[in-house]
Amino acid sequence: MYRLGVIEESLETPDTLERLRPLYFSQRLEEVPDDPSPIWHTNEYHVPDGQLVDLLPVLERQVKPTWYIHAFNDEELIVILRGKSFCISLQRDDTWDAMIAYGQSVQVETRYLENIQLTV
Repeated sequence: MYRLGVIEESLETPDTLERLRPLYFSQRLEEVPDDPSPIWHTNEYHVPDGQLVDLLPVLERQVKPTWYIHAFNDEELIVILRGKSFCISLQRDDTWDAMIAYGQSVQVETRYLENIQLTV
C-alpha cells in the first residue's frame, strides 16, 4: 500500500481528484501566505500497489510545472513531476540525483527536491 500525497493546488484540473476519490484517506489545510495559492489542501490517498502504476501517467500530465507529488511505502519513494516519475530510495542517496536534475528542468525549486518528507 502506498501513501500518496496530493496538494489540490498542484493539479492542472480538479478532475484528477475524482479519479482518486475512492482512495481518499484524509485532508489537511496549510496556510502559505506568500504563495499565489495561500491555502493548500493536502489530500492523503491509500493506493494499493498495483493501482499506482496506472495513476502515474495521469498524475505526470496533471501536476503543474514547479510542483511535485509523492507516494511512498515501506520500501520506496516515488516522486511525480511534470512529464516523468522516479522510483527512488527512501533515504537520500545517488538515486535522487536524476530526479533532482529533472525537477530543476521543470522549475521545481531544488530545496523542495532535496528534502522530500515521508509524510503526507
